[in-house]
This record gives sequence, structure tokens and C-alpha cells, in this order.
Amino acid sequence: MTDLKIDIRAYSIVLKQIDDNNYALLQQWRNQPEIREQMVNQQLISMSSHQIWYESVKHALNQQHFVIYYKDLAIGSINIRTRQAYLYQADSAEVGLYIAEAKYKNNILAFAPSLAINDYAFNDLGINHLASKVRLTNQAAIKYNQQLGYQFSPLDEDFTEIKLTADNYNNATKQLKTWLSRG
Repeated sequence: MTDLKIDIRAYSIVLKQIDDNNYALLQQWRNQPEIREQMVNQQLISMSSHQIWYESVKHALNQQHFVIYYKDLAIGSINIRTRQAYLYQADSAEVGLYIAEAKYKNNILAFAPSLAINDYAFNDLGINHLASKVRLTNQAAIKYNQQLGYQFSPLDEDFTEIKLTADNYNNATKQLKTWLSRG
């Protein structure tokens, strides 16, 4: 396998890989104060820095970045990446998500991108576990990830590490998947 260019359709949403037509959205969203303050790097991202980043990831085989669409409206971003050379051979990966459209942030639909990317990670890529870190001040993300089955381990005074196995994920999300599969 040499190219990971795919779209993921599930749970009433579509994850479209970033491309020359939609990558600028991520920079606009990422610089919104309510999104930026939850990031590891809380600095404003210039368009020139964003373009350099985009050029470095658009053909990368160890990560994929998507724009989340609901009814043809771009509502946020989700990505999956590994420290290993190839995502499709990785044992573990990290997922990052933000919903940029306010009316979908505290809505059950906000779970759809995570369900779609986690299904993809566990079922299609064969990843054994997902891990990430979340700011301790981001209580909404902590509660959100608990509902997906993540386990938590404090890292320092600012962050907690979250880890998810396929079993924990499948056990925790049965009801969510049922609700969101109704379309």
C-alpha cells in the first residue's frame, strides 16, 4: 500500500481528506480562541506556517487529516497519526478532533467523527490501541472521551493521557452507534 487517500462515510457524516481545496479551513478553525486554547501548541498559526505543515503531511504515510462534513457542511477536523513509518502497519496511533461549528459541539453528532475514525483505526488499519493527551482544563473533552471508552492517566499538571483499546471502545459505544446509525 502506498497511498492512504480515502474518504470515510459513516454515522451520517463524511470525513474527507484534506486537499488543496479545503486545507485552509483547518488554519481558520485552529486559530479560533476556543479551539486554540485546548491545543498543546496554543500559538496562532500563520497561513505560511500552515502551508508548510500541509505540504509536509499531504503525502505522509504515517498520518491522515480530514475535514468533517455533515450534510455537505464542513463542521470540523479529525486526524489520525502514528510515530511509526506507516499508519497501515501501526500498532498504536493518536487521534485528534475539534468541532468548529458551534451548533454541533454539544450535540450527539459530535460523536460521529470519532466513531468513524475509531472504526477505521481498529477495523481497517488493525491498530491495537489509540492514545492521545487532553488538557485537564478541557472537561468537555474528558467527558466526551470517557463516553468513548478511553482510560485516563495523568501526565503532569496540564495534561492527562487517554488510551483506548478496541474492546473498551466497542463496549462503551454500542448505544451511541445505534443512535447515530439511524441517520
